[in-house]
Amino acid sequence: MPRPSSWVSTTASILGEELARIGLTVPTDRLEDLLADRVAAVAEQMRITERTARRYFDHHTLRTLARELALSIKDEAPGADLLTLPRTIAMPLPTLGATIAALVEVAALAGANTGPDEPATAMALISTLGVLTRDHDGDLPTVFVPEPLLMRAARLIENTADLVHQGCPLPPDVAEDVRPHLQKALRDDAARLRALIPHTGRRSGSGLWAVPDDPP
Repeated sequence: MPRPSSWVSTTASILGEELARIGLTVPTDRLEDLLADRVAAVAEQMRITERTARRYFDHHTLRTLARELALSIKDEAPGADLLTLPRTIAMPLPTLGATIAALVEVAALAGANTGPDEPATAMALISTLGVLTRDHDGDLPTVFVPEPLLMRAARLIENTADLVHQGCPLPPDVAEDVRPHLQKALRDDAARLRALIPHTGRRSGSGLWAVPDDPP
């Protein structure tokens, strides 16, 4: 695979900084791929070279693109501390256990294939689930959790299932013939989480899950 140009690498870093300002981390290689695709699309639409198209990706455009990416996952409450959000979803203990196990797989598999961001996020979610379980005020066998936590966890697990499907290297102690079973288990775990999320459409406007405004 060809290495990205210096412009793509530098611009991806700037875009990453804009995303970090609103509480999001995205692997650099994914930002580089995104920018390469966007530049190619602009060049084709305007019938210009890709080098010329790069001129349209100024700081304002990158900030707008960062907000666009954040809005695409605003249901995950980007930048919010999950422990401070309302705990509105009753998560059964079997689902809690399966989710923790799946997030461990995310940390192991994504770490070798995507860089440090997704494993760090997975481990942070595991820690949060542990605190929520410790702080649970009520009778088991359910633990109440914030809805955005389920959204974040489901996305990470689905992304990892895609990596497994695409043939990413498995840990040394995992046999290759386990791949289809691992992929199915991850997809089942993500589906189990999404089944807990109500489809109310209440997140269409501003409010708890709105993307933060740009600072003045």
